[in-house]
Amino acid sequence: MKVYAEKLVETVVDKICDVCEESVMIELNGEKHEESGELSATFGYGSQEDGNVYHLDLCEECFKTAIYALRDKRRATFMFDVEKDLPDEKFGLDPKRSAI
Repeated sequence: MKVYAEKLVETVVDKICDVCEESVMIELNGEKHEESGELSATFGYGSQEDGNVYHLDLCEECFKTAIYALRDKRRATFMFDVEKDLPDEKFGLDPKRSAI
């Protein structure tokens, strides 16, 4: 015998960028799709950030801003090091999982 009851379930209906506070959801062909990036870090013993956990949900534009800032930081750090391969426009892309 089956016994039925109503069950209230929470589901994510939107996600907001932690930087610009815009939705990361886009509508395509009448369906909503999540287009977001994440920046997260967990710091452990010995770090100045010991015990801190960071997590940011980012829209595509804010994620690109973060990636470009990190790429430029790397370029500036190793600008005169001829043995370092400086990042290009593919900086941060996972070659095994990216379409580019």
